[in-house]
Amino acid sequence: MKINFLFKESIRGLNSAKLSTFASVITITLSLILIAIYYNISINSNKLIKSIKDKVEIEVFLDDSINQDELNDLREKIRTIGGVKQITYISKADAAKIFESEFGKDMLDIFESNPLPASLKINLYDEYKYTDRMNKIKAQINTMKKVQDIVYPEKNLEMIEKNSSGLLLINLLILIVISVSSIFLVSNTIRLVISSKKKILELFKLLGAKNSFIITPFIIGGFIQGLAGGIIAVGALYGFYFLFTSKFSSNELKIDFMGIEYVIYLVIAGIFLGILGSLISVKFFLKKERLINY
Repeated sequence: MKINFLFKESIRGLNSAKLSTFASVITITLSLILIAIYYNISINSNKLIKSIKDKVEIEVFLDDSINQDELNDLREKIRTIGGVKQITYISKADAAKIFESEFGKDMLDIFESNPLPASLKINLYDEYKYTDRMNKIKAQINTMKKVQDIVYPEKNLEMIEKNSSGLLLINLLILIVISVSSIFLVSNTIRLVISSKKKILELFKLLGAKNSFIITPFIIGGFIQGLAGGIIAVGALYGFYFLFTSKFSSNELKIDFMGIEYVIYLVIAGIFLGILGSLISVKFFLKKERLINY
């Protein structure tokens, strides 16, 4: 089997059905763009969830009568609780400064003295930032002396936990639908390319050509179409990304885009779609036309 001949034959086949070939490349390109968009939405939604969870802290408000020894003793007891990563002390004066920066000084001027209590902000390790574990930690701290109140954004955390499991299922379903739809569209489009060469294939079979000789040019053609679709998809995605970042350059809205390794994966995915689509199409078509038997 001469590779040079098979390669030329695959190019000749693509040229003989330019419209179908173009449709196949565009189909692969659009499929890859959908997969890339799904990937970026998934990555950035996970990043958003993580950034929200990073800000989740337990805040322990202290009794005004607490002295330094009692404060040190309380901090040491809290530090022994499993999951505690860091403890930050917020004095009454610091609490007033934080309040003023967020709500303005006028809000505190109506009081004769600082009404805000001192507090301890407790940061936990990520694996402990779940409502059941945080409630257990809260219950432990609640039994300690000089603790006035304990709060943490329980409702926000419950919402994240519920949505995270649902988001994982939705992401999985979207990935399956996109992958199956892409292979189906690519294989059906490439089938038009194959059908345009029916007479040539019949001639090859009459001349005693092996199945591998008949199929290989289409596999090479699928590789070329997949490669072209992958490159075009990467170019289009980077164009959309730079257009988006130029329009929305706010520091608060940062979108992570594909690194070089994911660009390579995307091109490989395009090649995979092209080859698999070609393989499915050529086997289905040739078996239907009884040019090969399996």
